[in-house]
Amino acid sequence: MKKPTILIVTSTKTVSKTFEENLKMFFGSEIDIDTYYEKLPLNEKLIHKADLILLSNQVLEKEIRKKNLNIPLMVARRSVLIARLEKLLDLPAKTKILLVSNSMKVTRDSIDVLHAFGFGHLTLIPYTPGFTNIEQVKNLDIAITFGQPELVPKHIKRTINLENRPIDLTTMLDIADILNLSLENAHFYTAGFFRDFVKIGRNLSLSIQNERQLTQKLDSILNAVHEGIIGLDEKGIITLINEDAYKILQLPSINFIGKHYREILPDFQINETYLDQKEQLDNLFQINNRSLLVSKVPLILTKQLVGLVITFQDVTRVQRMEQEIRKKSTELGLTTKYSFDNIIGKSPLIISAKQKAVRLAKSDYTVLITGENGTGKEVFAQAIHTSSERKEGPFVAVNFAGLTETLIESELFGYEGGAFTGARKEGKMGLFELAHNGTIFLDEIGDASLSIQASLLRVLQERQVMRVGGNKIIPINVRVIAASNKNLYQMMQEGTFREDLYYRLNVLPLQIPSLRERKQDLFILIDSFLTLNKRNLIFKPDIKSLLINYNWPGNIRELESFIHYLMVIVEGNVVTENHIPNQILLSQKKVNSSGNSLSEIEETLLYLKTGNFIEDYKSILQILWICKKREKSVGRSVIQEMLPYFLSDSQLRHRLAVLNKAKCIKVGIKKQGTEITEMGVEIFNRLKV
Repeated sequence: MKKPTILIVTSTKTVSKTFEENLKMFFGSEIDIDTYYEKLPLNEKLIHKADLILLSNQVLEKEIRKKNLNIPLMVARRSVLIARLEKLLDLPAKTKILLVSNSMKVTRDSIDVLHAFGFGHLTLIPYTPGFTNIEQVKNLDIAITFGQPELVPKHIKRTINLENRPIDLTTMLDIADILNLSLENAHFYTAGFFRDFVKIGRNLSLSIQNERQLTQKLDSILNAVHEGIIGLDEKGIITLINEDAYKILQLPSINFIGKHYREILPDFQINETYLDQKEQLDNLFQINNRSLLVSKVPLILTKQLVGLVITFQDVTRVQRMEQEIRKKSTELGLTTKYSFDNIIGKSPLIISAKQKAVRLAKSDYTVLITGENGTGKEVFAQAIHTSSERKEGPFVAVNFAGLTETLIESELFGYEGGAFTGARKEGKMGLFELAHNGTIFLDEIGDASLSIQASLLRVLQERQVMRVGGNKIIPINVRVIAASNKNLYQMMQEGTFREDLYYRLNVLPLQIPSLRERKQDLFILIDSFLTLNKRNLIFKPDIKSLLINYNWPGNIRELESFIHYLMVIVEGNVVTENHIPNQILLSQKKVNSSGNSLSEIEETLLYLKTGNFIEDYKSILQILWICKKREKSVGRSVIQEMLPYFLSDSQLRHRLAVLNKAKCIKVGIKKQGTEITEMGVEIFNRLKV
């Protein structure tokens, strides 16, 4: 599968370089990265190539959104480099300091971040060139900046450059969620934080008077991480330990700070890390009958080992969660059962449809599958998904014929907690969200109401949803496969199906032939069903002829039910006429009594379908059939008036000539009018199905 591309859009090259390093550290080779600087000309090809645009500020976001791109946009939340904060430790409380940036919003956000890290004792004054009056800050002589020292006023004597702010961990997690990326390298990103955290922790307690409050904040950070974390000094003494470490290691409720690691970690081979001073990542250890994934990162300062950070996760729990997720996915129907191997037949029509579907599977455009009920439209949809680049993603099927108007919107788009009476308090994810990075199958799309059609059109255009009762836009990445047994084109002309939605869905059309159009596959399918059920039945020539002459209005679904019926009703192995259901026997008698053989009807039907005017033939035959029931014939002008759409006189003459040649109508002499024949009635009934 193609790797997702992240386009970094920043105001400066240095910020872009920082973002690029952060993303590579977190996601490694899972992504491709492109960059764009505000000062350079806009590269449209670069933007449309992206799967996600990552911006450094909201000013850029406003400019990008003017282009109305159907690409997820995200303004990066940013943290600070912990190690650089050491430069602030020697500043006395209430010191007035200028905080300088190129945007007032970024400046205030930077102040909030420094306060959150415990530097609320400093008086930080925002400064943005062009927005802040230089006269108001001329008495200050210290400034803090994040990688933009050129913006600092010239009268400032001391500039503390904390360097460009890196991307915050929560933004990384949001990116992983949007692009469906793994978090395997997350420990690389967090290890640097904890390395700096341990190093700076000692100095923070000396620099900030309220040590107890600082400790509580730092403990909250450590306990918010869902993995065990233990910090050691250079002698192996425990300097920090979070709550998850107690739970995973099943430690007693006593304080282990100040104790040697050997008292609680005898099996982690920590001594080896102290000796070789090399980080060891994702090693598997068995502790207390649990499988733990352990990483050990040495902390080096001025080429001296000053400590060690150990992180670990319970692999057994992760495996259980994965099994549960797979189970839930299966229960929700998010997996496929069929591939192209399950599409059986040797007739030219089914082979052609199958070959076309294989080609369609290679693209990511929307597919519209049409065909009668029971022809296997969902089998084709699942096969297309299984052969596509999204095969590892979910396959979510929704049948519009089985959903009520009141439920369908909440099922498709989800809802927030308390959105309506009876809603879950925690809310519910919709089917489009469940299909993220996979395929959604919109079955019986012709049964969707006009209001739902409008909502679907918006989702297909914007590739984003909003839950019922919510106010948050959720980007989605799905491939759409729609299916219908109705004539959507005719519905569009009648005003019951939206024209814009029809053309949005009908990008890659695929017609599935009916069983009566591929009669040579009949006994191939029968043999397949019998083999699948480990049963052998013998069909004599007269029974085979009977089944071949039946038109199978329920198609393959009806055929499968018929075989199940035979497996129950036939006591031996030989199928006789006594075993054949009445509807098949009566249908054969009706064909015989009409005077038109099945082969003649099929040949006529195929003849009419060779052109592109089958809907015109159907409309004309319907008008003549109505007139026949009223026992009157009609002329060409009346037919032209009764048609649901316009046909010119020459076009109508041509259609009538074809129907006359096919023995579907009888054209009278002079003013006798035109009548439908028995063949025409039979053909019209076939076209109605």
